[in-house]
Amino acid sequence: MKRVHGRGGVVGRSSAVSGDALRRWTTIFRAYRVVAVLVPVVMMLRHFPDLSRALPTAAGVSVGLEVACWLAAGYLAGPARRLGLRVDSWTFGVGAPLRTSIGPRGVWQLRRIPLPVVRPLSRGTLTTLTEKQLASALLLVLAADALCAALLALAGGEFGRAAAVTCLLSGVGPVLVVAVSGATRPAGVRVPGDQELTAALQRDIPEARRLLDALPPGPATRALGLPVLLAEGRYRELADTVAELQGERPDPGQQLLHARALAYLDETGAATDADRETFRALHRTLRRASRAYRQGSDLNALHELAEGHPGLAIDEARAAASIGSAPIRRTMAYATLALAFHRAGRPAEARTALESARTCGPATARLEFLTDLLAQPAAVE
Repeated sequence: MKRVHGRGGVVGRSSAVSGDALRRWTTIFRAYRVVAVLVPVVMMLRHFPDLSRALPTAAGVSVGLEVACWLAAGYLAGPARRLGLRVDSWTFGVGAPLRTSIGPRGVWQLRRIPLPVVRPLSRGTLTTLTEKQLASALLLVLAADALCAALLALAGGEFGRAAAVTCLLSGVGPVLVVAVSGATRPAGVRVPGDQELTAALQRDIPEARRLLDALPPGPATRALGLPVLLAEGRYRELADTVAELQGERPDPGQQLLHARALAYLDETGAATDADRETFRALHRTLRRASRAYRQGSDLNALHELAEGHPGLAIDEARAAASIGSAPIRRTMAYATLALAFHRAGRPAEARTALESARTCGPATARLEFLTDLLAQPAAVE
């Protein structure tokens, strides 16, 4: 087992997990997701339309999910950290993001529907787990989950039965996340100061650059600096860096930054036909990526602009800007909305959107470029 050292001491350990283990854990996780959805549905449907039994069952399923949700949050915030899974981002409620706050200690996101639901927004492994550690994680969470299910079962009746079964099924999910993460992600080094850099990027680009330049050099630091390059308008450099960093398993977050950089490069007139084709290919790929990567992004609006559809781009950019995502992401969405209005021949609305971009996030190179562009009459598409 190898230890990796950084400024903060030991920041990671590496250990190999076989391809057979990867396939085994991934198959288990996929089967679990199917069972966890089907069992509560079957439990409710078997009593339909007898509401005297269906309603307690539905209530039990809801309570079981809620208990499992908080159990999972407690597990990820506590014991899972000892097993190499670091959670720095959390969401409260359900639905689309209403407000996102990014600070040195992580990300806190409030959703539009204020239900008492707390979930991790993203995960980052510090270590690659051994088979023994994976088994320990499984036993730990199953014991806690079984205890909660037993307490819920004491309520009796259809309610207690449904709550216990749902809690037991849902509670297995967090440990399988640990298992699959440990089996699929290579050992990585957490760059000291990464949270501080991300927080600075939301308010002050020069400050983010200063923090980035102070970090130790290496691939992890280069990947962390990609959003800074985007904000500084160094789009070609970003595209080249992503091409160098991409391995056998491309990172969707880096692909999204790459696609946006090529689109912004095209706005300046410096893109080539190869850049435009690469952007279209990335857009097709990212449409299949997790919604978490695309939510609040201006990617679809940029695609519509590239295809010469400013009206559709307005709709897409407006939808992206209405989501309470990170400040710099909303700034870019409003900037794209301003460009879409400009190309649609609606200068007053373009200026209003650009002003919104200035007020909700940091001053980026793209805002300076668009300020000059909007001062010129547009060729209506």
